[in-house]
Amino acid sequence: MLAAAYPLLGHRPERLCLVTALTALVAIAGLYILTLWAFDRPSAILAGLLLATSPHFLGLSTCVMSDVPALAVVVLAALAFLYAEGKESLVASALCGLLVGLAVTIRITNGAILAGMLAAALLVRPRRLQFARVMAFAIGFSAFPGLQAWVNLHYLGSPLSSGYAFWLPEYYSSFFTPFKLSYLFVPSDPTYQHGNLVSYAIAMLGLDGILGQLTVSSELRTLHHWRYVGTELRTLVHARYALYPFPVAVFAGLGVFFALRRKRNASTMRVVYLGLGFFASLLLIYLPYFCVDPRFIMPALFVVFAAAGYGLVSANRRLEKAWAGFAVIVLDVLLAGGVVAQTVSWLAVPMPLESKLVDDVLAIRPRLTNAVVVSDISLQWLEVYAGGEQTEFVGLNDIYTAEVPDQAVTEYHLYVLRNKKSEGWSGPIPPILFPGGELDLAEARKLAEEDKKGRPVYLLVAKPLTREWQNVLLQEAAETHRYFTDEMIADYPEVGLYRLKPH
Repeated sequence: MLAAAYPLLGHRPERLCLVTALTALVAIAGLYILTLWAFDRPSAILAGLLLATSPHFLGLSTCVMSDVPALAVVVLAALAFLYAEGKESLVASALCGLLVGLAVTIRITNGAILAGMLAAALLVRPRRLQFARVMAFAIGFSAFPGLQAWVNLHYLGSPLSSGYAFWLPEYYSSFFTPFKLSYLFVPSDPTYQHGNLVSYAIAMLGLDGILGQLTVSSELRTLHHWRYVGTELRTLVHARYALYPFPVAVFAGLGVFFALRRKRNASTMRVVYLGLGFFASLLLIYLPYFCVDPRFIMPALFVVFAAAGYGLVSANRRLEKAWAGFAVIVLDVLLAGGVVAQTVSWLAVPMPLESKLVDDVLAIRPRLTNAVVVSDISLQWLEVYAGGEQTEFVGLNDIYTAEVPDQAVTEYHLYVLRNKKSEGWSGPIPPILFPGGELDLAEARKLAEEDKKGRPVYLLVAKPLTREWQNVLLQEAAETHRYFTDEMIADYPEVGLYRLKPH
């Protein structure tokens, strides 16, 4: 999806978030149709509103990440499943399989939806699995995972390999490495506040903001280590809850209760069983996982928002004067107040400024034509923003310590590649001027030869954000000066560009 949209966005990487935003609109519209199909129009309107005001959903809709697209595709798959079951359609079954296969390639754990679909097919009358429709589903399903398996085999050596295993072997050396039952009760990282069981229970009940799970310590906030607190807090800086407030969890429970008791129609029951089966299966997968984040459960949350909309409508339609009626009114007030307060605070947050780093590199880019660029900025990032036009990139170093992640755009891939090389990996590694922190004389000679051929050699350095990293750069500069002189070419707020010339 990103690759198809890239030319339409003018080959501007910073605009790719618009693709995610588009899938967010698809998710909202799809949830509305699904809830309308299973329940009624008021429930559908409320379900769409609750999803559209979810802080994590809104935040992730502005990021180039897979959570919101996964939810959108899952909702479309659920719609195709309902049509296939209701009309006994082979075409709809194949389309459903195709969408589920796409969801699996977006994130493999989305395959847990198969448990929900199986439950819905076997628990709702007529209980039958037609061989022809199962085969149509399987054929559709195989398309995207089959393509992904071929790509994995071609680039990574095995159809079951993945980028996670390649870049993070300490966590993904085998299928079971990321999972431990101890993570249920003991955090995998000391900066997490709770074990996974408590963390997910709090998030699913909508109590994470009240109980302080979204709070960032001043130390972590200063260091920008958002990813170490157990959630993608960059999208939740001003959030009072991650997914939804507590009343939504209560109304979702009521919605499921009313749906199971009344058994309105087959579509209603299929949505409930499919959603609950998927939700429970996905939660079981992530409970013993080393990383905890409520966004992992987002693809299955369509059942929570749909059931909450139905529960909210049903509970208010049968208001009583007894304590139960009073409790519903209290929940209504808390829900409305929580959503309004969260929405107002979200709208009050100023729009993020354009990245100065992007502007600086784009301004420098014309100078880099047919040049060799040595840099401490991520080579992958530079390839996207300043690549092409016969520009060659060389890593300044492959140091990766606790101080380095505080940089604006840091390079840890070279560190991983060097370690893999030392373990016998035979793949290519980009050239590095200071591998392991020591000057590579052979690479320095290559740079000198390029300069003699008339090809300019530049040093592009991001302004250091910590004194520790500044000291690293100063030490490397002192070593570089033994073989090269440097001339300041451009000085920008985020980066500096120097021309290197051999003595």
